[in-house]
Amino acid sequence: MIHAKDISLSFSDVLFTDISFLLGNKEKVGLVGLNGCGKTTLMKIIAGVEKQDSGTVDLTREKIAYLPQEFSFTKDVFSGEDKELFVGEWIESLVDDVYSEKWKVDKILASLGIFVGDTETQKHREGVIDEFLAIHKLSEGQKMKLYLAKILITEPTVLLLDEPTNHLDIEGIEWFETFIQAFDGICIIISHDREFLNNTTNTIFEIDEKKLNIFTGNYDNYLLQKVGWIEQREKAFSAQEKKREHLEKLLKSARNIKSGNKRGKAVKAAKKRIDREVKSEEITAYEEQKLKDISIESTMHNKKLVLDISNLSFSYPKSDPLLIDTNFTIYGNEKVWFYGKNGIGKTTLIKLILGSAANQDQQNILPTSGTISIGESISWAYFSQDQSHLPKNKTVREYVIEKTNIDFSRSFGTLEKFLFPKHLQNYKIQELSPGQRARLSFVVFAQKKYDFLILDEPTNHLDIKTKEVIEQAIKEFTGAVLLISHDRYFVEHIQCDRAITIQNQKIMK
Repeated sequence: MIHAKDISLSFSDVLFTDISFLLGNKEKVGLVGLNGCGKTTLMKIIAGVEKQDSGTVDLTREKIAYLPQEFSFTKDVFSGEDKELFVGEWIESLVDDVYSEKWKVDKILASLGIFVGDTETQKHREGVIDEFLAIHKLSEGQKMKLYLAKILITEPTVLLLDEPTNHLDIEGIEWFETFIQAFDGICIIISHDREFLNNTTNTIFEIDEKKLNIFTGNYDNYLLQKVGWIEQREKAFSAQEKKREHLEKLLKSARNIKSGNKRGKAVKAAKKRIDREVKSEEITAYEEQKLKDISIESTMHNKKLVLDISNLSFSYPKSDPLLIDTNFTIYGNEKVWFYGKNGIGKTTLIKLILGSAANQDQQNILPTSGTISIGESISWAYFSQDQSHLPKNKTVREYVIEKTNIDFSRSFGTLEKFLFPKHLQNYKIQELSPGQRARLSFVVFAQKKYDFLILDEPTNHLDIKTKEVIEQAIKEFTGAVLLISHDRYFVEHIQCDRAITIQNQKIMK
């Protein structure tokens, strides 16, 4: 059982206040709300990682496992020192006795499609990771699965999962859905994957207006109930304002009474009624906080060559080739979905494209043989899944002015449109949440014209309302798109023209 009572927290401003809830066994909760509303902070309070200003959290007899939104493998679990870790080291650190217990970790990883061992003897087995490979060389999805093994090996009774599907491939997401459905304990999930929430949750917690609203059912049920909630709120507000108007007329009439004694009593009585019937539990007008509609402009001709990959081969040093003599082209306003399991080379291909386009801001790679070329006079932009392209020591406003050339005075309104109020505009980028950093990238996208967008998991970390606006913008974008995404709902709704994957070391339809 988790019993939270009157949880409140403030920083420079109130983050949330008087949050209370009671959760019993097998409750599966989706925690939703705009980026920056305090979802991760609330989860950290439940996990005991952060402290609240007031209120209590009772976790009697529960065993907590917390999956953070961002995690690192650089600290040696034995010495506590920062160092480069290898896959085998990490796995051995998760158990007390390697010889008698390592099978537990292997079993969890196998269920996620990961097999750790000697790639030379198992090279024909799909999903094999070399135990002597440095973890930083793994794909983001493979890293996520390794970290999942860390929390699942403890056999927890409560799972606190902050964006668990961000780097999982579709098979990994489907496995995780099945796992959560069968999990016998309490699960609280921060996720912006609508289909994942629909398939895993029976309660939705929403942080809105610095309060917690609780809805029964999955995400689709929540959407329907929220519409009714807003309608009831608007009716109550309208009734309140009518009563306020009526009572203020009474107050005005009382002030016009000629007799001083009677006037004083009548005014006092009218004021008391206003305080008692209106101000004691005053309802404010509901104003939905969401990103305004945006558009990403393009003047792309539908027959223009955008990307040409010819006889491309690539392999990392001392590794089997990922690509051999493969070809691929994108023309005009094609939207291409690049799908497949983690580790097949999706992000590697993106890095090859970026390296060939001479993007100096990224640590990219070049083909072993063959050519990759961006079409003549094509303007393009890249969205990184880990936001590593953002300069962390610049402020939000400095970055936007530098990248868009808008003037200082105009930057205020531009950033506010993207839900960056004035106080956030002076934050350094490293102080933003991952979702806010992702939204910042789209601020720049929306100020320029592009012919070609290369998007590597663009909706990772974005709250659902923002995701829906970005979804519509990409759908309406008239240039070309190369998209890597495991968000099934998102891919379906932007209406890609075709899908590709890497199979047998070739780019395949």
